[in-house]
Amino acid sequence: MADQKKLSNILWQAKMQLNTNWLESKRILQTGLIEFPKSVELLLLMADIYFSKKIFRKAVGVYHQVLKIDPENESAIFQLANSFLAISEYKLAIDYYDRLYADFPELLYNKAYAFSKIGRNDISITVLENIFFYKITSLLPYVFLAELYFLDGRHEDSIKTLEKAQLLFGKRGNISYLMGLAHYNLKNVLKAFVAFEDAEKLQVRSANFYKNFALTCNKIGKTEKAIDLLLNGIKSNPFDPIVYIELIQIYMEHDRFDEALAVAQLSRKNIPYSVTLSMLHDKLMLHLQKQDKKE
Repeated sequence: MADQKKLSNILWQAKMQLNTNWLESKRILQTGLIEFPKSVELLLLMADIYFSKKIFRKAVGVYHQVLKIDPENESAIFQLANSFLAISEYKLAIDYYDRLYADFPELLYNKAYAFSKIGRNDISITVLENIFFYKITSLLPYVFLAELYFLDGRHEDSIKTLEKAQLLFGKRGNISYLMGLAHYNLKNVLKAFVAFEDAEKLQVRSANFYKNFALTCNKIGKTEKAIDLLLNGIKSNPFDPIVYIELIQIYMEHDRFDEALAVAQLSRKNIPYSVTLSMLHDKLMLHLQKQDKKE
């Protein structure tokens, strides 16, 4: 009884220090473990402190100590899996997730993520679909599942998942952007345009977004909008060769060769080793030289 009281006091002192001085909390636990080396409570709190401070490899070591004492400790197994996930040891993470008998949303999400990182999107989808048997209050599983469907070429399933998410959480930039991508791949260009336009209003800003929205605009005759988007894409990421290539090609399609050349020359400064951009630059130079001769 006296030992239990002393152990409870050590835990209380360590927890009291956590918010203000985690190193002192760790010291208290280390001292306590000298007297109670097989205390699962002390070890778990120590491991959780390491985990919360992103010192994952030390957390792994302490969670393993817990499992030597209590091999079926579910908290240690789950957090050990999460620690391996955090250090990109995805197969080890999956092995430990598989040791847990009960499913719950965070486990399913993390396990699906681990499978996606080892290229098993098929298993990731199967695992993640089970999450919707639970009450989900986060947008993340919907977006993640929609992304997995998209990568698997299941664009209609991706759209259905995003529509459910939109009903539950309202319009969000990432929902609209993904919906635009899925519609574009289904060749529903007008629907893609509407979705991308929503994403733009919802402050989606990235080189990839600008590029995909621009391609859609160009297909429906909104050439100036496409050009503006690609120029924004270059500002957003001046080292992405694809944005330059798309902009040069649009200018060339519309016989705006001087502007195309200006972009090609800019690309040579920012991306000097792109073979495709070098070939486009040379092609433009040759075309303009021929024009000059004709004149």
